[in-house]
Amino acid sequence: MTTEALERLLRGKTVLITGGGGSIGLEICRQVAEWKPARIVCLGRREEKLIAARDELRARSPNVDLAAEVCDVRERGRLASVFTTHRPTIVFHAAAKKDIRDAEAHPAEAVMVNVQGTVNVVDLALANDSAKLLFTSSTKAFQPVSVMGATKRLGEMIVAAAAARSGKAFFTVRLSNILKSSGGVHALFRRQIESGGPLTVTHPDAERTFVNADEAAHLLLEALVLEAKGSILALDAGEKTNIAELARRLIGAYGRGQRTGAEIEIEYVGLRRGERLVEDITLDGREWLPTSNEKIHVAGLDGASASEAGLEHSFQELVLLAQSGDSDAVLEQLRKTVPDYSPEAP
Repeated sequence: MTTEALERLLRGKTVLITGGGGSIGLEICRQVAEWKPARIVCLGRREEKLIAARDELRARSPNVDLAAEVCDVRERGRLASVFTTHRPTIVFHAAAKKDIRDAEAHPAEAVMVNVQGTVNVVDLALANDSAKLLFTSSTKAFQPVSVMGATKRLGEMIVAAAAARSGKAFFTVRLSNILKSSGGVHALFRRQIESGGPLTVTHPDAERTFVNADEAAHLLLEALVLEAKGSILALDAGEKTNIAELARRLIGAYGRGQRTGAEIEIEYVGLRRGERLVEDITLDGREWLPTSNEKIHVAGLDGASASEAGLEHSFQELVLLAQSGDSDAVLEQLRKTVPDYSPEAP
């Protein structure tokens, strides 16, 4: 059933993927190509990554029309040109500032990418009559304690408000940490090993859920067939891993464990601002409800709050503060705009 529905949705259509040069964005491009779309528009801000993605996709799927567009989602004018040129039927919005520590250090930039960028993509998808938009959020948007999580939560609210306003199938899927992503802990540990260590771990009991990019992208495509207007979906995918154990496994995999006599140390540095000891996808005490796909669950929340009249004013004020570069004011406005944002000091 999903196969037939996906073929109807994707074959002969134009599909735009923001963040197309990133781990999850590129994997979405790869899997969309298998369904013979009319065109894939791979959009990203880093030209070198887009060129590499374009060359790979053309080699893998020579019969699929591929457009590589260098564009930052913050640049509304440039983004508008991309949308009016290609008029995508389906949009995957995967571009984001995802690094927790970077977002904590630069909250104004996180707002501009994750909030203003999402507003731009959603508005232009509506203006160009895109039928579906899938916003990739994060499990860190659950009762966020980080700037990244709070800005992703606000992105969810923006998408839900657009769905309520337009009746279109715009919705969110929350993802766990993507294993082996360029900005993830897996890549960080590998860099630290290659430089001789130590590996920095927050806490011996810290746990994260990791999912492979190919599995996550597969389920994102399957989520397209669900009528999930304005909803937040969660994937039954990924494995909860103790971070210290992951560090030990990677040290062993590099042949640098105790048995070689060249042990790399693990250094516990404590939880930093914006980090949790254990992450969970549970949402505000509400149950995740089943869908027709046993690996995808839905929480139908915040449809009403996301469409409140004050939301647009709140995020406009937030963006104006972000444009000014006043980090303290941005953080204060973020607390007001996202009621369940509770930053915690380590």
